[in-house]
Parts: sequence; C-alpha cells; structure tokens
Amino acid sequence: MMAMKMPALPFSKMKHVCVAVLVALTFITPSSAIWPEKNPAEAVRNFYAWYVHEVANGSRPLEKERQEMRKFVTDRLLNRIDKMPKGPGGLDGDFFLNAQEIDPEWGRNIAVSNYYVGRTMSKLGVILTGRKLGDRQFEVKMLFQEGTWKIDEVKSSD
Repeated sequence: MMAMKMPALPFSKMKHVCVAVLVALTFITPSSAIWPEKNPAEAVRNFYAWYVHEVANGSRPLEKERQEMRKFVTDRLLNRIDKMPKGPGGLDGDFFLNAQEIDPEWGRNIAVSNYYVGRTMSKLGVILTGRKLGDRQFEVKMLFQEGTWKIDEVKSSD
C-alpha cells in the first residue's frame, strides 16, 4: 500500500491555522464564572464583584437569587443568615457588606490576601474600596465543597 504525500502547507498558512484554532478554543471554552473556582481568592473576588453589582442594581440576591448564592456560599451560612433577627439589635444592613448603603465601586475594587490556605479550608482578608462610602474590611472563611470554594463565614473588621 502506498502512502499518499500531502502537500506541505507554507509556514505562514500553518501559523494562521494555529491562530484560528486557538481563537476558536478561546470562544468555545466556558467562562470561569460558570466553572467552579479552584482558588479561594478568585472565588471570593468573583462573589463580591457579582454580589455588589446585583445589590447596587436593586436586586436582593439573598432573597431572590438563592440558586446563584449557593454557588458562592455554603448552605450552613445561608441558613444562619436566615435565622438572624433583622433590624436594630440584629442584622441591620447587608450581611456580606456590613453596610446599609452600597458603594458600586466595592464590586470593582476588591483586594484579597491569604491568611491561611489549606486543602479544604481557607481564611482570607478582603478589602472593598470605594470613594463614596469608604472601605469595608472582612475576614472570610472559605470551605472547599462540591468541587468549589464557598464562603462559610464573614467577620467584619470595621
């Protein structure tokens, strides 16, 4: 059996084919917002960017977007928030932002530092920076559950 020789592609055409394949892979690869986070700092950053945007636009994610919240937050923390007394003397403002008003810049200016990163639990420092209402600082405990990092505890440093 004789092997047929394929005509060789010139180098420049091969380069264009490779670039086209890479571009196509980039567009068909699902975005990181859909896939579970493998990095706790990136997970908390994605949460606060999404959460601040939703709240600033009048949405109430804790009440109206529970399925989306479960992608970022443990069921244990959501249940704890649900059971907290609301109003003066209880939860008086937004649990995740420790504020009654929202600075939209908080969702764009998110600094994260790793206090401790383990295989199943991490503690992170989070600072949300805004010009209108100043900074918000938190210690966030993350747990690795269901193949992704989720927020399990938020302590305000204010």
